Amino acid sequence: MNDFELIPAIDILGGKCVRLTQGDYEQVESFSDNPIDVAKKWIDSGASRLHLVDLDGAKDGFPVNKDVIIKISKSVNAKVEVGGGIRTVESIKEYINEGISYIILGTKAFQDKSFLDNSINDFGSKIIVGLDLKNNKVALSGWKNDIEMDLSTLKEYLSGVSEVIYTDISKDGMLSGPNFKSVAEISSTLKSKIIVSGGIASIENISELINMKKKKHSNISGVILGKSLYKGTIELKYAVELAKKELNSNS
Repeated sequence: MNDFELIPAIDILGGKCVRLTQGDYEQVESFSDNPIDVAKKWIDSGASRLHLVDLDGAKDGFPVNKDVIIKISKSVNAKVEVGGGIRTVESIKEYINEGISYIILGTKAFQDKSFLDNSINDFGSKIIVGLDLKNNKVALSGWKNDIEMDLSTLKEYLSGVSEVIYTDISKDGMLSGPNFKSVAEISSTLKSKIIVSGGIASIENISELINMKKKKHSNISGVILGKSLYKGTIELKYAVELAKKELNSNS
């Protein structure tokens, strides 16, 4: 039951730690010129895993901020998952060889099923798929394009994936709470573990997801925290402690 992680997000654009609103590159808010300092802050506050996104890479189609990401990974004693522009086996291998714990595949995973299947065969549970939905369509290429894929198709397509990061783009960066109904649908449909991303704004939102996990949706495995941490609507150390208590309680 303690398989539920609070995962701070560090989104990197031009080497800086930023946040976008609804994935819009025109709505950029910069929070730090030094992402390594940010990473250390979140680990010191109790995080055991970090979510790093190469925003330039997601848009351009290849890793752009790789050097910064590797430096961050080597500067902290924590699991690190990386996404953004990872569309070749070589990129996957390079990150894993540098000690990255998990690789997040998005665009290429949905454009090329054989690439996804081969990646899972070669790297197993180190492969996570980023399922980014906008108006019930799968968003690709830094959320600039999309494809139609219904839930039954997704269930079959992602059947071999051990963990999925589900993001409702309409909620991302809005601090309005996640789409709990959609989270329940995705959780019920997929066999994968589900990390929830997008719109997490409060301790209450985290508590609701933990409650969902305990009651019916046991495959919910964590939550990614972005703007809520940077704007201070969630205090990470307190949230980590509270989550542990709630996971271990019988209520």
